[in-house]
Amino acid sequence: MKFVKKAAVLATAVIAVQYLPGFVRDHHVDAVTNNNQSEIVDALITGYEIDPEDPANYRVITSDTVSNATPNASGLVHNSKFSDCVQLDGIDVSKYQGNVNWNSVAADGVDFAVTRVGYRGYDGGKIVVDSTCSANLKNATAAGLDVGVYFFSQAINTQEAIEEANTCLNAVRGYNITLPIYIDVESTTSSGRLDRANLTIAQRTAIVEAFCQTVENAGYEAGIYANKSYFLNYLDPDYLSTKYKIWLAHYVTQSNYKGDYQIWQYSDRGTVKGVSGYVDRDVMYSKKVNFTKDSITIDDPAVSIKPDVSGDGVLTFESSDPSVATVDAAGNIAGISSGTAIITVFSNNGSRDTLTVNVDLPPLTVLTYSGMLFSQIGASEVISRSGVQLTSSDASVVAVAEDGTAVAKGCGTASITADDGQGNTAVCTVLVTDSEPLPGDCNLDGLVNAVDAVYILNLAAALGTNNESNQFSESYMNLYDFNADGKVDAFDASDVLISSACAGAGYRK
Repeated sequence: MKFVKKAAVLATAVIAVQYLPGFVRDHHVDAVTNNNQSEIVDALITGYEIDPEDPANYRVITSDTVSNATPNASGLVHNSKFSDCVQLDGIDVSKYQGNVNWNSVAADGVDFAVTRVGYRGYDGGKIVVDSTCSANLKNATAAGLDVGVYFFSQAINTQEAIEEANTCLNAVRGYNITLPIYIDVESTTSSGRLDRANLTIAQRTAIVEAFCQTVENAGYEAGIYANKSYFLNYLDPDYLSTKYKIWLAHYVTQSNYKGDYQIWQYSDRGTVKGVSGYVDRDVMYSKKVNFTKDSITIDDPAVSIKPDVSGDGVLTFESSDPSVATVDAAGNIAGISSGTAIITVFSNNGSRDTLTVNVDLPPLTVLTYSGMLFSQIGASEVISRSGVQLTSSDASVVAVAEDGTAVAKGCGTASITADDGQGNTAVCTVLVTDSEPLPGDCNLDGLVNAVDAVYILNLAAALGTNNESNQFSESYMNLYDFNADGKVDAFDASDVLISSACAGAGYRK
């Protein structure tokens, strides 16, 4: 029975080749020409299904396709414009590659894969989903590869392009797609629906853009696959490359295509462990990650800095010394203590770069104020940067949290001491009342009199000549700066005594 089956398939294959003079099965299928009939026979014997509606079965041979294809990347000459890029190896597959062992593929050095979602029939126009799409998405992702998808289009208007895009979006839902969703546009035969539509360059470009825009509206990256000839003669690649990713098919060892592209499909006759038979080989140019500056200085503990960084891939950050400078997942850097730390950015394309961070914080522990007033129980305010140890002299009056927040708990006076662990300390005097105090009522007893004048004189003496208002919260300053001149000095004490004397025994609320 096995011999009979093979014989029947062989006869079918010979007939198929006879009826396809001048054409080769698509880059997503084992390449076949009239002089290479055994390959299509082998493909059929191993169980590949020849679908007459699949446009992947028909592709015009050009001078820079199969005859010049190189099976591996070692023989390639890369364009000098990619000198700042990492070269990543990839493959693209469809049902014609059968059951792929993705763990073996990954072990063979393949970094990424693009799998076919499906196609639109080249004659009748019916959309067909590739039977291996889901398995390829699941298993390639599980093997650690970056994964994208493509759809072999035969759309002849924007509505059909949108339908094809939605087919892709439905197929990738639930999968971690890290590469674009591509529309594959190319010639099949003169009788194919896309070729016989006789569209203009502007119409074809609009169709491609409708697909890509639908993909991007759904939150994915979009791209266009075509060979060099198709880009140059049937699309507007200069316009499309400014908006979408370009995947170029050009089966030569050195491409002379001058347009922009990120992936170069250089062969449809490559081999990879885990795939039976030929498979398309691709190289992706991923820009090396790079900090714009070599070093930065942080002198304000309250401000984080996000330095400019360029490059492709998923980025992660690491600090050589988090006690000096920390960096979060988004790349925001904060100074913790004076010193130097190295921030390293890693891309999953294998590149990395470093940034020297010089932290030069004020010599004393930073507190927002030397004095502050809460006129409401429960009020709070951040008075210190994170990482500083805060203690309260009376937690029943004011409590402190690890993030530097002071919280009013009860009426009275307390001191908050900050210690950075390096011998630097600072103190903030905190007054808490349950109502708005009178200006000059420094001891919060409801009176403005000689006792308050003594409080003012003591504070002024402690301040000396350094008595600017920015050391204190506004409400605290209003309490002591009785004449509102921006300073706490003997003039305020004198004005309090004059006011008290004028009021007789005392000025009550």
